[in-house]
Amino acid sequence: MKQIIKSIEPISLTRYRSTISIENLEDSNIYEDYPNKKREDCANDVSENIRKQLLEEQGYICCYCMSRINCENSKIEHFKPQTKFRDLQINYQNLFVACSGGEGSPNNYQHCDSKKGEQELVGINLLTKIENQIIYNKKSNLIEIDSFNANIKQDLKILNLNLQILQKNRKSSYDKVISNLKRKGYSIPNIKKIITFYQSKNSDKYEPYCEMIVHFLTKKLKSQGATA
Repeated sequence: MKQIIKSIEPISLTRYRSTISIENLEDSNIYEDYPNKKREDCANDVSENIRKQLLEEQGYICCYCMSRINCENSKIEHFKPQTKFRDLQINYQNLFVACSGGEGSPNNYQHCDSKKGEQELVGINLLTKIENQIIYNKKSNLIEIDSFNANIKQDLKILNLNLQILQKNRKSSYDKVISNLKRKGYSIPNIKKIITFYQSKNSDKYEPYCEMIVHFLTKKLKSQGATA
């Protein structure tokens, strides 16, 4: 999980909201009737598609698990649930994009937005440096996500971010980085170079699980008496 820097909302959303009276802003069909969010328009680079813009500002990674997402396998996420916060259903600051999260699978195999449903997260704030409150722990062939913050810890359970497949995917990404480091050498310059790579968008995309990699490599730097 990493901080998301919101860009200016698409003009199409501003224009659409201007057609809705304050009295009708909480109507149940407001978000559903907004046309500029379709997957096919995103894939075809149709101008002002909100899904495309959300993907670009997040670097094509899920706002929760940081797996790779695109126009086809993404879901537009209302951070504050629509059923409880109708007035925020077309508020751009409340809109993110998440992975499909095992949608359609049994409940215990779902994660991220699909698992969260209409539950409210009380500790996580995606607009802040949330990565500073997240820790990762290696356990055999798995890597779990955790936090010292009790509210965030509960939110991680709501999102089911320690589903085994996610832990395995994190470990697989970590192993590739470590294998690369072994070939190049565990020098401070090499570690710093990889950290910079994972902190940056490359061809407009962040690497999947980028903040997890930064977390572990920063620990390696500290163990050598250096800082990132």
